[in-house]
Amino acid sequence: MSIFSDKQVRSLVSDGKIIIDPYFDVFQGPNCYHCHFGGKIKRINFKYIKEEIVFNPLDKLPQDFYEELEIDDYVMKPGEFILGESFEYFGTNGEHVIRLLNSSSLARVGISQAALGMINAGCGMKQPVKLTLELINNSPLPMKLVATKTDNNGVVSWGTEVLKIAIEGMDSKPENLYDEWKYGVYSVDDKVAGTKMADRFKDKDLVIPTNSLHRKGLNNG
Repeated sequence: MSIFSDKQVRSLVSDGKIIIDPYFDVFQGPNCYHCHFGGKIKRINFKYIKEEIVFNPLDKLPQDFYEELEIDDYVMKPGEFILGESFEYFGTNGEHVIRLLNSSSLARVGISQAALGMINAGCGMKQPVKLTLELINNSPLPMKLVATKTDNNGVVSWGTEVLKIAIEGMDSKPENLYDEWKYGVYSVDDKVAGTKMADRFKDKDLVIPTNSLHRKGLNNG
């Protein structure tokens, strides 16, 4: 796969093959698009932190595991972890993926993302998605995140630049687009979403193939 240039990204957005909504050319760099912090966050409920309860993400988490807040700005304490949202909506067809990248400007004050993956091919074309960002304040100082807001006329007050994205082309179109894949549990996220690991891969009757290296361990057990 290769990373697309600014003119290629503009063309893909114009042709509707990639969704970046809203798209403003001022944020389009030579090969990366700069994205912004939205107005909703989730943080782990303090009562669970206080009690130091151990949770298994393979299990369904309690409904109050996260506290959801709508904010104009949020001060992250040193060492704090939150889930935030992108201001922009995204989608990509079956021929491209959207690569997620840290904002180096944000990283230079100590804030980074715990997971930097990609928006899978075919995700968000039926229903554009907002990204959930796993943000950590690694700085010894409190750091403020400012939400991006719009008024009734659509005028934007830009908040914190929170990540960059790059577009990559697939060598071939996948058999299952993410929106159609039965395990694509994040394909409808239009707001901050917690872990959905417990909703995935529920097939419990899978059998290790006879040529698997794990068979050696089974036979020797």
